[in-house]
Amino acid sequence: MSGAGAPPGRLLLAPVTVSPTKPLTPSHLKLLLSVDVLHRATSTLTDVTFLYRPLAHAGSRQIAGFWEFLDRRHPGTSYDDWSEERIGDAYGEFQRAERVPYARLEPLVRRAAAGWVHPVSRRVVDLWHDHYRRLALTDPMEAPGPTPMPLDELIDLLLRHGLCVDGRPFGAPVYLDATPAGLPLRTLVGADGHANYLASTLAELLPLRAGHDHVVLPHDVEIRTDYRTLAYVLTRLGTPVSRIEFPRVPLDGTARATRYGGWHAYTVDALAARAAADGPVFALGLRLYLIAGLGRTARESFDRRQLDRWLRRAERLLAGGVGAADPVALAALAGRLPYVDPYRLVTSMLGRTGGAAAGDLLAVVLGADAFAQPILSAS
Repeated sequence: MSGAGAPPGRLLLAPVTVSPTKPLTPSHLKLLLSVDVLHRATSTLTDVTFLYRPLAHAGSRQIAGFWEFLDRRHPGTSYDDWSEERIGDAYGEFQRAERVPYARLEPLVRRAAAGWVHPVSRRVVDLWHDHYRRLALTDPMEAPGPTPMPLDELIDLLLRHGLCVDGRPFGAPVYLDATPAGLPLRTLVGADGHANYLASTLAELLPLRAGHDHVVLPHDVEIRTDYRTLAYVLTRLGTPVSRIEFPRVPLDGTARATRYGGWHAYTVDALAARAAADGPVFALGLRLYLIAGLGRTARESFDRRQLDRWLRRAERLLAGGVGAADPVALAALAGRLPYVDPYRLVTSMLGRTGGAAAGDLLAVVLGADAFAQPILSAS
């Protein structure tokens, strides 16, 4: 974590997105639920713009490549009846398949740039809307995002500030240059002309920087170097940045990407089916377990028995009542950070002995909308 300072006048919260090509697993949920708590709590102290569009990177190989793979393997399929699990299995097959040249992806990349979405990702986003409602997550997926900066304008801006190396005249890649910070050159646009997710990330972030005093970039540990590079670019352009890293949650002793499988028993539907609770009990219990129970490092594997324990604790907390968010208490929890740290907030709530104080913090850990749902017993 970096970039501590006084609470800004306006904050831009821009977490790394989960691409709509796979199920949401505990690793994704740890980041998404933590960011949700951070967003709710910090919004009581300052203006927060929440930038989260899973299809912002539709032109990347991870997404457009998956679309091309499916069109080749399953031509004419509607995907309306495909489950999250079936889509996730197909995504694993795509990742193991031979990489195709950019020329095969370019028609899909152009269509995506014009706003088109492949039916498989439309299906995933529809399933995610249901998960967001079940988990009482703020759902920004349908909110209009910023108009991305055109790629040529982005590269020109970076060149003017000495932040990239342009190899296009020589048939070479365009690189982000953060070498003064001890970071390696990082490809932004390949020699074949294919821009990666860092290009689409900067194309969204840079037009917004003038209207914000601070940018918070939550991301997973595996892409630390990429996000250190993004933070360097933004800082050099005059925008203070904080990064927050989230670890991958091990499943059955192994922390690995979705593409490698092993997640079928840990999807949102699978966890909810096993838990004897739904509504706010499930939404809160999962938050407590992933944020506080697994802690900042998530060294232990996800354990469904531990989830049951946290569901029972969530039921007891909810039975104590929910108050109103207390800005004074939240400001104290933020301290010198420009945001309220979700781990500190949740662990503070769990350590309180006074029901009213815990209830006040509960209001921002879960959000008022969740309490319109029925509370079912977790016992």
